[in-house]
Amino acid sequence: MILLTIFLRKTFIGASIIAMAQNREGASLVGINTNRVTMLTFFIAGALAAIGSSLTAPINLVFPSMGHLVILKAFVIIIIGGMGSVPGAILGGYILGFTESIGATYISNDYKDLIAFILLVIILTVKPQGIFSRGEQS
Repeated sequence: MILLTIFLRKTFIGASIIAMAQNREGASLVGINTNRVTMLTFFIAGALAAIGSSLTAPINLVFPSMGHLVILKAFVIIIIGGMGSVPGAILGGYILGFTESIGATYISNDYKDLIAFILLVIILTVKPQGIFSRGEQS
């Protein structure tokens, strides 16, 4: 994640990806090849997903719907950290992991997955935009 943050903030390609995320037409107007950046972004996302799934598969059973809970927890992490914030996603992952570990230790391991969604409700109630939100952009 640290390498991804450095890549997005310090390279021209990363700046192009961020520009496309904010305004595709504006990025095209300043000379960014939007089709190429889109393909590169999908390639990076696919490579990161392949790395993550190859590290997860030896630990868990492999079956067609094995990613549903992971995707829901990733959504919770994104909401906790704030949309569009890589450091927020890192901190959100740590918060969720720590909370689930504490809950599994002191409450019950059966409720470990439920704790993620309880945490989501609490965060949405207290700070709906997330911990590291960037505020409203026009």
